[in-house]
Amino acid sequence: ARYSRQDERQADALGMEYMVRAGYSPRGMVGLMEVLRSLSKHKPDAIEMMFATHPMSDERYRTAVERSETRYRSSLGLPLYRERYMDHTAGLRKLRGAIEQMQKAERLMGRRKFQEAEDALKKALREAPSDYAGLLMMAKCRLVLKQYPEAERFAAEARAVDPEEPQALHVEGIAMIRGKKFTKAYEAFQEYEKLLPGNPNTIFLKGLSLEGMGRKKEAARAYSRYLDYDRQSKQARYAYGRLVEWGYIKPTRR
Repeated sequence: ARYSRQDERQADALGMEYMVRAGYSPRGMVGLMEVLRSLSKHKPDAIEMMFATHPMSDERYRTAVERSETRYRSSLGLPLYRERYMDHTAGLRKLRGAIEQMQKAERLMGRRKFQEAEDALKKALREAPSDYAGLLMMAKCRLVLKQYPEAERFAAEARAVDPEEPQALHVEGIAMIRGKKFTKAYEAFQEYEKLLPGNPNTIFLKGLSLEGMGRKKEAARAYSRYLDYDRQSKQARYAYGRLVEWGYIKPTRR
């Protein structure tokens, strides 16, 4: 969706109106804009996605100040409920250090500095040992570092924290394939498909697992299904090569 500057101004106006209607002082909206404006200048990464196209401009801030002192002047004395906010965010504030380390690890992984990312994630998990995102990131990091038993362990821990979130199953299954635990890997991908059906990569990974288990006919069926979705990738070339090698299809003439 695309939003104009007028849409932006309307959203700001409604935000302040709803705050006042709910019994909050309009100063709360002004304070929020002060924080966001400061972050955009001093920590741009922290909100770069939030304001990728609509930065917290000085104009928006000045308009909020003016609106609070004119239209909502009579409501300036309403409470900010700072204590209630602090109570509700106490748990989050305790995780601040862990969250910052996870953000650092994410940036490092993006630059393929996986060893440094692992160190940052160790610090994060010391503070938040049961954090799903941290455990999953560590599992992915260990997978890239070819530490497959550790990748499997962290993925299993992430899954134990949130059994309804399927991504940990996928990472765990890949680690199991790397560790040649093909039957367990296949079971993980079966479970993943129950939680999140329709991912073609899972079909390919099930094919790899079946191939590792020696169930060539079923593996060929999985590879054939995968080729219905993808004919270009490295995985597609692998699947096609196996089907040719096993005699299920004839090689394409060039």
